[in-house]
Amino acid sequence: MAYITGDDRNQTKVIMTSLDEMIDSENPVRVIDAYVDSLDLLALGFKEYCGNSRGQSPYRRTDLLKIHIYGYLNKIRSSRKLEVEAKRNLELRWLINSIQPDHGTIASFVTENKKAFRTVLRELTLILKGWGLIDGRIVAIDGTKIRAQNSKHNCITESTLNKKLEYAEEQINYYLSEIEKNDTDTDGYKEKLKTYQELKKNYQKQKSELKDAGLEQKSLTDKDSRRMKNNGNLEICYNVQTVVDSKKHFVIDAVAVNDINDQNQLSHMALNAKKLLRKRKMKVLADTGYYNGSEIKKCVDKKLTILIKKAKANNQTKDNQYRKERFVYDADKDIYTCPASQELRFFENTSKNGLKYKKYKCCSCNNCPKKSQCTTSTSGRTLQRWEHEYMLEKVQNNTLATNEIYKLRRCIVEHPFGTVKRTFGYSYFLRRELENVNAESASMFIAYNLKRLLSMSSAQELAEKFKNLAV
Repeated sequence: MAYITGDDRNQTKVIMTSLDEMIDSENPVRVIDAYVDSLDLLALGFKEYCGNSRGQSPYRRTDLLKIHIYGYLNKIRSSRKLEVEAKRNLELRWLINSIQPDHGTIASFVTENKKAFRTVLRELTLILKGWGLIDGRIVAIDGTKIRAQNSKHNCITESTLNKKLEYAEEQINYYLSEIEKNDTDTDGYKEKLKTYQELKKNYQKQKSELKDAGLEQKSLTDKDSRRMKNNGNLEICYNVQTVVDSKKHFVIDAVAVNDINDQNQLSHMALNAKKLLRKRKMKVLADTGYYNGSEIKKCVDKKLTILIKKAKANNQTKDNQYRKERFVYDADKDIYTCPASQELRFFENTSKNGLKYKKYKCCSCNNCPKKSQCTTSTSGRTLQRWEHEYMLEKVQNNTLATNEIYKLRRCIVEHPFGTVKRTFGYSYFLRRELENVNAESASMFIAYNLKRLLSMSSAQELAEKFKNLAV
């Protein structure tokens, strides 16, 4: 039987071809090359070297950025792996003209220019807007948790420290009693006792540091990371916020934060997107995790249309029929009417966290047959109304009236997360601290947008369009 055999590896050959001829015209590296060459790196905040300083000549920043983007587009984030690829990968050799920077140079490039990567993402957004691929008419905001470089054991909280202190105290008492019982061979016990006494001292120090700093938790390896709920588990993560355009599902902006939830992120992300796209009107879709009266008001004040649903909260008796949303407010009379037709009248002005509220109280609760289903309070059911509650009611009514648009939220915003986490495999960060993590998250979504572009147009066409930008 005849087998397919290759050429003899010892056969001398003369290869009459160039690197360029080895790279297909539809290869994505041609798009990366044209895209980076179209950018003004100095204007984007990258550190450029000039002059005649002593020592080895520096690599061009454009070449290092090409390596970086190529790596993220091809699931290669490690600077050490990129160093290896630069020596053996034909595509990468073509892209950077066969230079071979070491891993330290590649890593230092990101560290020195960490603030510029988000600017590159935002610049790509403006390019896509200019091409008509982003219109900013409807955008969706959402966040996803991505694991940090910090183990659970290196994240301390007051509750975990209390448990550790309790365990250390038990062990100290145990070894003290063992030393008292045994007159000989107590050296091992004394060594163990000393170990747990040191641990107890360390735990007490950590607890006092938490209290002095006013922190609920502290990560020891990556100080900016936080313990968050991720897919039903508590993990040390960053919360990556994105704004996604509805037209072609391109990511407009992305930023990593260490807030454990999304409640304080709505106005920041929405208003930044509005400013970047220079849109006068914009519909913003967000899930219930972003529901925060103050944040919604900031957006509405800037003429943004917010579509968001409020989480359904039960009353004290856990009866859905008597939650606050079931009470009808009459603005003219300034009263609430409950589902049992009882009236709640204004009682007093209150404030909480700097917000002003009006408190309403029902005076007929004791005579109402439905009281047990409504409240457990002996003084009767009370409700609080924020001074700008009318605005939240308008937002709620508008969301319900345009529910078909609101239903698009998940389809718009979950798509990039699926690509980044499942297709690219970026479910954890390699870098530590917030600024470095932000550079990494921006790089993920630059790669996502380029991949999305490549799925919509030919590489040859895209490369030509980027070249035209540089002219």
